[in-house]
Amino acid sequence: MVAEATQQELEAGRGYEKLFVPALFASWPRHVLDGAAVQGRAHVLDIACGSGVLARAAFERCGQTARVVGLDPAPGMIAAAKEVEPHIQWVVGIAENLPFDDGTFDHVISQFGIMFFQDRPKAVSEMYRVTKPGGKLAVAVWHSVDDNPAYKDIASVLEQYVSPDAADTVRIPFCLDDPLKVTQLFSQAGFDEVAFETKREKAEFPNTMTMVEVELRGWLPLFGIHLSEGKISEVLTKSDAVLAKYATSSGAAVFPTTAYVITANKPE
Repeated sequence: MVAEATQQELEAGRGYEKLFVPALFASWPRHVLDGAAVQGRAHVLDIACGSGVLARAAFERCGQTARVVGLDPAPGMIAAAKEVEPHIQWVVGIAENLPFDDGTFDHVISQFGIMFFQDRPKAVSEMYRVTKPGGKLAVAVWHSVDDNPAYKDIASVLEQYVSPDAADTVRIPFCLDDPLKVTQLFSQAGFDEVAFETKREKAEFPNTMTMVEVELRGWLPLFGIHLSEGKISEVLTKSDAVLAKYATSSGAAVFPTTAYVITANKPE
């Protein structure tokens, strides 16, 4: 189903799609899709799909004959995703209670979503349940914030100029920095051939101010933190000195990012 999103939720989803996706997330789907060997006329489930960048990449790779489903708990994300690609099945739901029958999908994938699951063992068990025997899984997870220092700096900016709670929202995605512990979740759920591999990409924003603006407009609202235009302008101006080291000669802000991709199979 497509849930009814409030206008504020929809705008947050649109902001995420416009500001975050091209700069940070668009380079990662190929790693996840390759890890899960997604191809052909497959049934694919993208869990915690956000505004849909990974699901769209799967749809492009598999073609119109595939069934691609994107699931996310945020109605605004789902509404924004449907605006971009209406031919994918978009569902509001949570990873811990997937609304699908056993063995529905050839591939279960997720890009930077597992960090936000409320009950990770249950969510991983649900992933196992809905995967077909012989099906494949791939999940992308950020390394620590220390390994992604640009986000350590952004959190510092928000800590100083917005609030500790705002800074914590930036740190949350980097909370599963030990891949061995995370792979154990998948092994314990019944997956076999569980492995992980480090991947590196570069994020590129139009300028250093945009590095922070995406957090203020596209991220904080997802956690109920809404700032006035005046406050946003103030934070952006003050952030420039901290983040100037990421500016290139062209004015763009470019910095490395690192994550690991977990892959696994469901036994036949």
